[in-house]
Amino acid sequence: MIVLELRIMLRDRAALSLLAVLAAALVLACLSGAALMQGQIDGRAAAQLRQSEAAEQLRERLADAELPPEEAILTPYRLRQVLIAPLPLLPELSVGRAALDPYTTTVTMRTGRDTLFQRSGLENPELLVRGGIDLGFVVVVLAPLVLIGLLYSLFAADRDSGMARLIVAQAGDPVRLVIARILPRLALVLLMIAAAVLVQLASGPDVAGRWQAASVWLLVAVLFLLLWAACGAWINSLDIGAETAAFTLVALWALVTLVLPAAFSAIVQASYPPPSRFEQIAAARAAEIASTEAYENDHPEIASGEFESRLASIRKTWEVAQKVEAATAPIDRRFTEQLTAQQRFAEALSWASPALVAKHALEEAAGTDSAGGQGFRTASEQYRTALRRFGGEFVERGAIIGAADAEEMPRFAWSPVRVMPWGAIATLAALVTGLMLLAGRRFARLKLA
Repeated sequence: MIVLELRIMLRDRAALSLLAVLAAALVLACLSGAALMQGQIDGRAAAQLRQSEAAEQLRERLADAELPPEEAILTPYRLRQVLIAPLPLLPELSVGRAALDPYTTTVTMRTGRDTLFQRSGLENPELLVRGGIDLGFVVVVLAPLVLIGLLYSLFAADRDSGMARLIVAQAGDPVRLVIARILPRLALVLLMIAAAVLVQLASGPDVAGRWQAASVWLLVAVLFLLLWAACGAWINSLDIGAETAAFTLVALWALVTLVLPAAFSAIVQASYPPPSRFEQIAAARAAEIASTEAYENDHPEIASGEFESRLASIRKTWEVAQKVEAATAPIDRRFTEQLTAQQRFAEALSWASPALVAKHALEEAAGTDSAGGQGFRTASEQYRTALRRFGGEFVERGAIIGAADAEEMPRFAWSPVRVMPWGAIATLAALVTGLMLLAGRRFARLKLA
C-alpha cells in the first residue's frame, strides 16, 4: 500500500513541483551554509594571525635591552590580546546568531566596556533586511508548507468525492490507509533534508562532536515535521473538505511561524525596554571631563624629565578610565539586567509556538544560539577586567614590565557549554504523540460510523 501511494504521488505534477521547490531551497541553503562556514574559518584564521603578531611584538619589546625607560614604562598600554571564540559545531545547518555575534575582539588597556565589541559579524546590513536561508529555515518554514501541500487532501479529498464511505467499507481500517499515505510523503521530505545535512557534514571541517550534534539536529527536524504530519492527519480526521483543510493548515502555519514570533518579540521589547545608549555615552563623557579636571587640579606638579612625564600621562589615563567605568557601571548593569530579562521572557513565551521551540532547539544543537554569543561576551569582559588589572598595577607602582612579569599576564581560555535541547525534544515528541493518538482515535471512530 505504501509503494502504491508513493507511485501515485510521484505521478502528481503538483507534488513533484513542491518537491522541486524544496530541493532548490536545500541547494541554496547548502551553498549559503558552506559560504558562512568558510567565512567563519577564515575570520578566525585572520584573528589568530593578528594574535601571533601581537605576541611577537611584545616578545621583541621585552627582549630589547636598549629600550629607553621612558618608552618601557608605556608597555602596559602596548599590551594587545586578540580573543577568539571556538568555531560552532554546525553553523552551516542553523546560522542562528553566528552571522551577527562577533567571534573575535581585541583587548588593550584602553578598551572599555562600550568599545569591547564595536563590530558585528554582519558585513552587509542589507542581508539583515532581506534575511538569509539555511537548513534550519528550510525545516522550520519551508518544509512544513511542502508537507501541507502534500497532505492537505490526505482523506478530505475522499470525503469530497464520496469515496470515503467506500474506502472505509472495503479497507476496514482507515488508520492504516492514512498512515500509508503519510509515510511516503514524509519520508521523501526527510530524506532530502538528511541528504543535505550529510553533504554539509562531509564538506565541513573535522571538529569533534559535529556528528553527534548533527544527530540531535536531525532528531529535532524529524520530530517537528512529524508534528506537521500529525496536524495534517488530525485536520483530515475532521468532517471538512479538502479546501477547508488546506486553508486551516496554512492558517495554522502562519500563526505559529509568523504571527506568534512577531507578537512575542513586540511583547518582550515593550515589557523590558533597555536603557538608552545615549545616556551611557553622555555619562561617560561627563565623567571623563570631570575626572580629567580633577586629576589636573590634584596633580599640578610639573614633570622633571621624560620618564616622569610619560608616567604621569599614563597614570592620568588610567585614573580617568577607572572613574569613567565607575560612572557608567550602573547604566551598564541596568542594560545587562534588561537584556537578561528579555531573554528569559522570550524563552518562556517561545514554548507557546512549536516553530520557535524547533528553531531554538536546532540552534542549540548547532551551537549558534544566543547563549554561545553571550558566553563569549561575558568571558571577554572578564578577561578585559583581568588584563586591565594586571597592567594597572604596574602603572600605579611606576614599574616597568619585564619578561618574567609577562609570564604572569592573564591568558584567555573559554569554551562554550554544550547544552543539547532535550526539553524541546521531549515537548515536540509529546505533541506528536498526542496529535497522532487524537487523529487515530477519530479515524477509528470513523470506521464505526
